[in-house]
Amino acid sequence: MNEWIDAETRAERAVELSESQRWDDALAELEAALAINPHEADWHAQRGRILDELGRYEEAIAAYQAACGRDAGSAELVARLGIDLIRVGRYPEAVELFESLAHEHPDYEPAYCHRIAAYTRMGEHDLAEQMFYLAQQIVEDCPNCFYHLAESLACRGRFSQALYCWQRVLEMAPDYPQARQRIAQVLRLQGEHENAREAYLAALRSDPGNTEVLADLGELMIETGDFPAAAARFSQLLELAPDDVRAQVMLGLIDLRNEALEAAHDRLEAALASDPDYPGLRAYLGAVQLRQGDYYGALRHLTQALARQPDDVVGLLAMGNCLLSLQRTREAESHYRRVLALQPNMVSALHNLAVCRFRLGDLADGVGYCQRALHLDPDNVLVRHKLALAYIELGRFREAQAVIDVGLEQHPDHAGLKGLARHFRWLQLGSLVKRFLRWSGRRMAVRAIPVEDLRPVSETARPNFAPLRACSSPHSAHA
Repeated sequence: MNEWIDAETRAERAVELSESQRWDDALAELEAALAINPHEADWHAQRGRILDELGRYEEAIAAYQAACGRDAGSAELVARLGIDLIRVGRYPEAVELFESLAHEHPDYEPAYCHRIAAYTRMGEHDLAEQMFYLAQQIVEDCPNCFYHLAESLACRGRFSQALYCWQRVLEMAPDYPQARQRIAQVLRLQGEHENAREAYLAALRSDPGNTEVLADLGELMIETGDFPAAAARFSQLLELAPDDVRAQVMLGLIDLRNEALEAAHDRLEAALASDPDYPGLRAYLGAVQLRQGDYYGALRHLTQALARQPDDVVGLLAMGNCLLSLQRTREAESHYRRVLALQPNMVSALHNLAVCRFRLGDLADGVGYCQRALHLDPDNVLVRHKLALAYIELGRFREAQAVIDVGLEQHPDHAGLKGLARHFRWLQLGSLVKRFLRWSGRRMAVRAIPVEDLRPVSETARPNFAPLRACSSPHSAHA
C-alpha cells in the first residue's frame, strides 16, 4: 500500500515540476511512479507530453501508444500521437490515425488540420488543400491550418499565396512559432533581402534565443556581402549554443575570406571534431590548408571530401588547385573539367583550365577558355592578363594590345598589365625572334624580358562567397 501512495505522490510531483518546466526532473519522477504502477493511462500520457517538451518524439509515441492501449484515449491524446508520427516522418501512419479519428469524431477539426501537414510532407498537395477546406467547414480561423497550407503552397513555388497565409496566421496568433521565420525565408528566396532581414529581426524580437533564426540571418548577411554583420550573428549564436557546428563553419569561412588562415583552420578543425560528417566541411578545411601551403594536408582532406561528395564543386575546384600546385597538371585538368560539367559558367574553373592547357603546351585551347571566362566576366583582370600573355606567345600582337588597353582602362594600376604595356615592343620582338629561330631550326635559347608566369586562381569558399584569389604554383612567379 505504501508503494502505491508513493507512486501517487511522485506523479503529483511530476505535474508540479512540469508546471515549472523542469522537464528532466518531472520525467524522472513520473518514470519512478510508473515503475511502481504501470497501469495508469494518464501517467503514460503525461510522460508523452514531457518527452515532447524534451524533443524525444519516438519515445513520446511509445508513451502515447501505451496510454491509448490502457484506455480508449481522448481525441486530444490521439491527435498528439498523430502529430509526433508526423514529426518523425511516419506520414502514412499519421494519415491513417487521423482518418480513424475523423471517423469517430467527425467534427473534431484537428483530425483534418494535421493531415494538411502530413500530405504536404508526402508531396500530396491536392489532398493537403482538400483537408484545408474540410477543416475550414468546422473552424474557419485556425492558425494551424493556414500555417500548414502555407508550407504546401511554398513547396510548389506559390510564394505570394504562402506569404498571405502566413500573414493570416500572425493575425490570428501573433506569437505563432516559426511563422515570421518562414516569411523571411520566402522573401530571401525571392531576393527581397531587406524585407527578409526585417522579417528575421521581427522573428528574433518575438523569440530572442532562436538559434535557427540567428543562423538564417547570418547567412542572409553573407549573401548581401555584409560579412561583419554575419560574423556578429554567428558569434551571438555560439554564445547561445557553443557546440553549434553551422556557426563554427560559417565563422571559419568568414575568417578564410579575411585571410585569417590560422583562425579559419582552428574553427574548421573544431567543427570537424564536433561533426565529422558535416556536408562540405572537409573540402573547406582542405581549401584552408591549400592557402596555407600545406598541399599534402589539403590533399588528404580533399580526397576524403570527394569520396563522400564526388560532385562537390568547392572540393573539386580546391582539389584541382592543389594538384596544380603539386605540378600534377593533367590530374588537375580532369577536376576542372568535372567542375565545368556541373557548372559550365564558373569563371575560376575556366581560368584554371586555361592555365592547365597553357602548361601542357596547348596555347590555342587555353586562349579559348580565357575568352569564355572573359565573356562571362569582362572585368576579370586575372583572366585578361593571362589572355594577353597567351596572345603574345602566339604572336597575335594586335589582339594582345587590345586586351592590354581595355584592361588598363578597367584597372589602371594593375602591375602585370602595366608591365606588359611598358615592355610590349620588347616582348613582341622576343616572340618574333623565337618564332624565327624555331622556323629556321636553330636551337639557341633566347628569352624575352621576364614576365609573370601563368597561375591559377582559387575559389575556396561557397560559390559567390569570396572573390577570385591568386594561388601560385611551385614554379610560378609571384605578383
